[in-house]
Amino acid sequence: MAAMAHMKKSIATIKHAGLLVALSLLVGVISFAVFKNALQGEFVYDDTYAIVHNPDLYSSQPWIDIFRHDFWGFPLESEKSHKSYRPLTTLTFRFQMRYAGDQADSQAANMMHMFNVLIHALNCGLLPALFCAFGFRLTESVLAALLFACHPVHVEAVASLVGRAELLAALTTILSLILWQLHWPSSLLFASSALLCKETATAVALPLCSCLELFQWMSGKASRPVLKILLPLVLMAALLAARLALHGGLQARPFIHPEANPGAFAADPITRVLTLHYYLFRHLRLLIWPWPLCCDWSYMSIASLASARDLRAMIPLWVIYGLPWCLFKLSREHGAAKGVHRGILISSLWLLMSLLPVSNLLFTVGFTVAERVLYIPSIGSSAILARFLLQLGRQGHSQGHWQGHRQGVVGVALLLVLFVWSRTCLEHSKVWWTGESLYRSALTANPRNEKLHDLLATRLQNSGGNLEEAIWHAEAAIKLNAGYWHAHATLGQLKLATGSKSLAIEHYKKALLLAERQQLDDVADAPKVRLNLAVMLQDVDVQSAEEHFRRLCTLPSSTQGMAMVIFGAFLESQARGNSSRLAEAATMYESALRAPTGAPESVAHLRLGSVLRKLAKLVGKEPTNPPLEATGAKPTKLQRAKLPERIVSSCSKDSLPLPSLRGSLYQASRCWSKLFRQRSCNLDLDLVRIPGLAPCREAPETFGAGRELLSCLWVAYTEGPSNSEEEFLLSTWQLPATDERSMHHFQQGLKTALAPNSEPLDPGARKWREALAVVGARLTLQGRMEEAKALLQDPRALLPKLATEQLKSGDASVALEAFQAVASLQESAQTHRGLAEAFERLGDKAAAMLHKERAAEFGRTHKSQQKCFLRARCV
Repeated sequence: MAAMAHMKKSIATIKHAGLLVALSLLVGVISFAVFKNALQGEFVYDDTYAIVHNPDLYSSQPWIDIFRHDFWGFPLESEKSHKSYRPLTTLTFRFQMRYAGDQADSQAANMMHMFNVLIHALNCGLLPALFCAFGFRLTESVLAALLFACHPVHVEAVASLVGRAELLAALTTILSLILWQLHWPSSLLFASSALLCKETATAVALPLCSCLELFQWMSGKASRPVLKILLPLVLMAALLAARLALHGGLQARPFIHPEANPGAFAADPITRVLTLHYYLFRHLRLLIWPWPLCCDWSYMSIASLASARDLRAMIPLWVIYGLPWCLFKLSREHGAAKGVHRGILISSLWLLMSLLPVSNLLFTVGFTVAERVLYIPSIGSSAILARFLLQLGRQGHSQGHWQGHRQGVVGVALLLVLFVWSRTCLEHSKVWWTGESLYRSALTANPRNEKLHDLLATRLQNSGGNLEEAIWHAEAAIKLNAGYWHAHATLGQLKLATGSKSLAIEHYKKALLLAERQQLDDVADAPKVRLNLAVMLQDVDVQSAEEHFRRLCTLPSSTQGMAMVIFGAFLESQARGNSSRLAEAATMYESALRAPTGAPESVAHLRLGSVLRKLAKLVGKEPTNPPLEATGAKPTKLQRAKLPERIVSSCSKDSLPLPSLRGSLYQASRCWSKLFRQRSCNLDLDLVRIPGLAPCREAPETFGAGRELLSCLWVAYTEGPSNSEEEFLLSTWQLPATDERSMHHFQQGLKTALAPNSEPLDPGARKWREALAVVGARLTLQGRMEEAKALLQDPRALLPKLATEQLKSGDASVALEAFQAVASLQESAQTHRGLAEAFERLGDKAAAMLHKERAAEFGRTHKSQQKCFLRARCV
C-alpha cells in the first residue's frame, strides 16, 4: 500500500511538472506575441549613447576595455562616469555588433530588438516555476506570469535596447532562485552575474537566496542552515566591496546632472524628502495603473513638493508606509493555522528590496521616474496582485449568496485587464520604432519637459523634417528652461540650416557659456557644439576660432580626433608659407592618428602626407625629381656633380631658379651673401633639389660652407660630360626622412580609403587625388608598375588626368612629378605641354622652353604621320 501511494504521488508530481512546463511555454509564447511590435526599431533615445557612440562595442577597441569602462563607454575612474558597471550586458551588444559587421544600421538594431524580446519571453516562461518555488499554487503562478508578461510598464525595458540590462538582470535572478534548492553553487554563480548585468540586481538575488533558505529551515527541511543563510550575504558584501573598489571607493560619486533628478539636489531638506517620496509613489502607481507612459520625466516634468500640507505629499506618505502593513495583512489571510503565506512574504520582500535602489535612499539615481527600472519589481507585484485577485474570488464563492458572483466578476476583470494591457503593449511598442514617434508620444504625456522638446527638434532636423516646427520646439524648450544649454545649441543648428549664420553663432556661444557654468562643456554634445562654432568662426573671427580649436584638442571627448584634423586643416590654411604653422598642423594630424576615437584615419594620413611634403619644400627637403632623361631632356653638368648633402638645399621663395650653370652660380652667390647676413637660405640648383643643408643660422660656419659650395660648383662646371648614367640617376638617391614619412602617410591614407574620400574634411577628395598622383608617379618612376597598376588600375590613362588636376589646383611640383611619370611611360605633345607649364610655374623658364619645343616637335611629327596615313588611305 505504501508503495502504491508513493507511486501515485510520483505520477501526480510528473503530471504536475508536465503541466507546469506546458503552461510555461504558453506564457512565453503569449509574451512574445504581446511584444511582437518590439521586434523592430531604430537606435533611439539612450540607445545612441550606449550602443552607437560607445567605442567599446566595436572591434577596433580591445574587448577587455568593457571591464574597465562603465555602461556608456567612460572609464570608471573618470569624474564624468555614471559608475554604471554592466559588462555582461555590454558584451552581448558587442557580440551582436561584431556579427553585424561593426555597422550600427537598421539590421543591427532589429537583431538586437529581437534578442530583447526573446529574453523577455524566456523570463516570462520561467516565472511559473519561480512562483511555484515561492509557494504559490499553479493557478496563481500562471496568472502572475501572465500579468507580468502583458504589463505595459515593461515596454520601455523590452523595446528600448538599453533596457536589456534589466532583462538580463531579471533572467539571472530568476535562474538563481529556481536553482537554489537544486544546486546552490550554480545559484550563487547566477546571482553574482546579476551584478554584472545591472548593479541594482544584487539587492534582490543574493538576499532572497538567504530568505529561501531561512524559510526552509523554519519548515524543518534545511540542513546546515546557518552556513547557507549567511553565505549569500557574505558573497553580496564581498561583491559590493569589489564593486566600490573598482570605481574608486565611496568617495567616487557618479556623475549625475542635477536636472536629471531635481528632487535629490533640492536645497531645502523638506522639499528633498517630500519630492523623493513622491517619485517613489509614482513608481508604485505605475505598477498598478501603467498610464501615462513616457520615456523621460526629468527636469521640471514633476514639480517639487515644498510643503507637507500639499495633498500630493500626504498620499505618497500614506501609501509608502502603509504598504508593508497591507502586505503583511494579505499574507495572514491564508489562514491562522498555517501562519503567513510564504509566497506573499517572499514576493513582498522581492518588491521592497528591488525598489530600494530606486528610492534614492542608498544612493542618488540619475532619474526621477523611469519605467524600465520597474521590470524586476513588477515580478513581485504581479505575484501579489494575482494572489489578491484570486483570493478575492475565492472568498466570494465560499459565502454562497449573491456575493458568490464575485468570482465571475473577478474572472471577467482579469480578462479585461489582460486584454487592455496587451493592447497597450502592442500599441506603445510601435512608439519606439523611431525617435520622432517616441518623442511625440512622450510630449503628449509630458508636455512640460524641455528635454523632449529639444530631442524632437533635433530629430526633425536630422531626418529632414519641418524646420519651422523644429525651431518652435527648440524655442519652447528655451521658454520652459532658459538655462538649458542644449536647446540653445539645437536652435543654433536650426538657424544655421535656415541661413542665419549670425544667429547660429549667437546661440552656439550662449550654449557653451551655459555649459561651462554647469561644468558640462566636456561631456555629451558640448564638444561637438564647440567644434561647430570653431568651424563657423574661421571666416569671421580667426582668433576665437583658434582658441576654440585649442580647447577642443585638450578635451578627452569622442570628437577630439576629428577636432585635431579640422584644426590641422585650419592651421594649414593659415600657414601661407609659414613652416611653424605647417609643423603644428602636422603635429595635430599625428596626434589625431593617436587619438582613441573620433579621427577619420584616411583623411588624417592624407593631410599629414601633404603637409610633410610642403614642409620638405620649405626646409630644403623636398623629394628629389627624376632625371630629365626620363622626359627626353638633356642632363646638365650640374646634375652630374656630386655635391655634399650638408651644403646644398632648395632655393628660397624670393629667388627664382635658373637652369643654366651661370644662373646656378648667381644663385649660389646670393645664398653666400645671405649666409653672412645669418638669414635662412635655400638653394634650387637647376630644379635638382638635394637635401641635407639646414637653415643657415650659425655664423662661424658660414665662410667655410660658402667656400665649399663655390668649389663644388666650379668642379661641376669644369668636369667633362660623363658617360655613366648611374652617376646622375637621382632615383638611386636616399630619400630624406620627411619625404619617406610623406610617402608613408600618403600610402596609408590610400590604403584606408578604398574609394574617393567624400568627407567634409577633404572637400572634392583633393587630398585623395593628390596622394594618388604622388604615390602613382613615384611607383611609376621607380619601375614598380605592378604596384602602380594595383593603385591606379590604368596608369597611362589616370596619371595624365591627375597631373592636369594638380596643375589646375596650383600644386605644380606634384603635377611635374606626375607628368614626368607619364613621359616615362609614353611621350606625347600633351605631356610635354604639361611639363612645360609645370616648369614655368616653378620658375624654370629654360626647361619650360625646352619642353615646349619638344611638344611642338611631337605635334609636327603627329601631323606628318597623319598626312601619310591619309595619303596611304586615299591610294
